[in-house]
Amino acid sequence: MICPKCRHENQDDAAICEFCGETLKVKQPPKKSDSKDDDGFSIANLKLIFIGIIILFIVTVGLLWPNTPVNVNSTDSFLSTQASWNQIAVYNGTSDDVMSFQIKGKKMKVYLTAQPLSPETSLKCQIYGSSGATSGDDLAWNGGDTSPKTMSLQHQTSPGNYMVNIDIPDFPANQVQWTVQVFDYY
Repeated sequence: MICPKCRHENQDDAAICEFCGETLKVKQPPKKSDSKDDDGFSIANLKLIFIGIIILFIVTVGLLWPNTPVNVNSTDSFLSTQASWNQIAVYNGTSDDVMSFQIKGKKMKVYLTAQPLSPETSLKCQIYGSSGATSGDDLAWNGGDTSPKTMSLQHQTSPGNYMVNIDIPDFPANQVQWTVQVFDYY
């Protein structure tokens, strides 16, 4: 600190000049206001932030909260669900089989995925209802082919009991690993 009287340079914390004895004015750090916390936010600023958060909360709740009660009637369109495909059964096997299932809707799909365990074979898939066979198709593997194959059978139908028949020729002794998935449209 420099003495204002003699211009002697004193230590920064000196109370009097070492050379002339003049009283030196010690620089006081600025006083902290009692209304401020350590982060520099005043109590008034914190109150304003808190009031702003409360107002924002009230506005958000007001926008999201329904003002009037919603009356729901059974004829409202948003209550009626549209029909969709629903998987109702999955069957697996390696030989002949007959599986039964029940349909609720007016359409059904049968997906078949098959892979032979020996080449030169075939597989026949048929769907039967109360009035007999409704649809069917064949898969065949020739020339050493043992790759997986798929088939899809879709049929307009009425609710009721149905069966899927998987038929694999017995000669030569053939096995085909298959999976049947049945879907109902309701």
